[in-house]
Amino acid sequence: MALRLPLPSRVPSLAREVALPHTPRLLRVGPRLFLTTLGAFLVLGLPVAGLVSQGVYDGIHRSFAERSLRESRLVAALPPVMAALSGNAAERANLNALMNRYRDQLGADYVVVTDRDARRLTHPNAAQVGQRMQGGDFTAFLRGRSVTETVQGTLGRSVRSKVPIVDGAGRVLGLASVGFLLPRLRDVFLDVLRAGLPWYLLALALALALALGVARRVKAEMLGLEPEQIAGGLRQYRAVLNTLEEGVLVARAGQVFVMNPQARALLGTPDTALPLPWPPGLPLPAPGAGPVTAEVAGRPVLLAAQEAGEGAVVVTLRDLARVRALADELTQSQRYAELLRAQTHEFTNRLHTLAGLLHLGETREALALIHAQSARHEAHLQAVGALRHVRLSALLLGKFDRAAERGVTLTLDPLSALPGTLPPGVLDLLELAAGNLIENALEAASGAPDAEVRVLIAADPEGLILEVRDTGPGVPPALADTLTVRGVSSKGAGRGVGLALVSDRAQALGATLAHDRVRADGRDWTRFTLDVPLPEAEE
Repeated sequence: MALRLPLPSRVPSLAREVALPHTPRLLRVGPRLFLTTLGAFLVLGLPVAGLVSQGVYDGIHRSFAERSLRESRLVAALPPVMAALSGNAAERANLNALMNRYRDQLGADYVVVTDRDARRLTHPNAAQVGQRMQGGDFTAFLRGRSVTETVQGTLGRSVRSKVPIVDGAGRVLGLASVGFLLPRLRDVFLDVLRAGLPWYLLALALALALALGVARRVKAEMLGLEPEQIAGGLRQYRAVLNTLEEGVLVARAGQVFVMNPQARALLGTPDTALPLPWPPGLPLPAPGAGPVTAEVAGRPVLLAAQEAGEGAVVVTLRDLARVRALADELTQSQRYAELLRAQTHEFTNRLHTLAGLLHLGETREALALIHAQSARHEAHLQAVGALRHVRLSALLLGKFDRAAERGVTLTLDPLSALPGTLPPGVLDLLELAAGNLIENALEAASGAPDAEVRVLIAADPEGLILEVRDTGPGVPPALADTLTVRGVSSKGAGRGVGLALVSDRAQALGATLAHDRVRADGRDWTRFTLDVPLPEAEE
């Protein structure tokens, strides 16, 4: 089903949306179609006209040949002719005048009567009387046969018949010939052509009008664009579709009319010609209703649809795993930005304090503050040194400043240590989980007296363990079973993303995330534990 676009409203917007290539050296499509149709008519029409003209001329020639034969037979049967050839001197003397009158009545160019020796008894030119007739066959009439021929005579080239004149006894006395000169045939032929020329010109005019109408119609169907522009636009359209990271489908009436390579790869569709039926089992989202998730060949995908007009729907497909990975990266970036902001805030406060002390002349207090801050920073560096991974250590250092800003004591367990090499993805999972779990713990514990958060990141015989404890109020019982579901959070709407990301990434690596409530050192703690198995531990 073709997609027809109204010409007046679409062409200006199309010109504004994209610059399409054009080759101005070529004629535009209208003149090209017009000249092509005209050329085709001339190439086909002129040979046909020549064949028809030749057929008309041949028909005229045959008509005059038949007329010559018929009228020659009439002359051969005339009594005055028979009498003149039988020896009647009076009839022979008047025969030429009689035949000339008869020639005028017949409309012929000449009527010739000869004896057995083919000597003329009659001729339009009296000087030719008594002379031997010229051109053609002079033996057939002696055998009683009639002959029709086109020959060169004394008056010019003509079509004529030679009919034997036979008496009652069957003897051949001579021949009768009625002839028509070829210029007369050409005049008749030209008269026929002049009569048919208006019809030929009318057909040519109709063909030109049809060519002009077709050219205008084609131009309208092509939205006023030239073929080079359409071809260039299609190449640009294909280049854009093929370079998109998302899969794109254009569907109409349950059929897929456009499918870029990314969509074929996501859906596992072979490289076959379009249109194709809408993939079975794949939901078609309502246009503008928001994205929906589906599973294709064991791979989760995210689908969104938008109305494209004329009953068409544009559907985009995204690999949900990639979307979640991008969300993880964005979350991590936000965490790092938050940590940097906390460090900036902390150091700004320290600088303001130092500046005040120096203005007051309290240099000892200023030095003591610097030494205390330096010792604290050195202690933090020593604490994270055993982690042996720069990004994770930097994250923990930032969290120390974040905890100080919130008024929470953050402690890294002295037993925390990691091996120098980790399997792919494990370090990313630790960074994601540590950032989210420590941030959640700081939020839960802040605002309470003696707020504290303890972190353990270590390797054990079974794999890696990340444990985060806080002195907050704990997880509400109503949310205990759904805490890792996206959008579920005890902190209100718009939250509940971090733990869902950690849980998804943990499941992908075979890790487990659990939480419980424990009592230690005379206090109640909320504990989140991430267990990450390692291949070496599984062997």
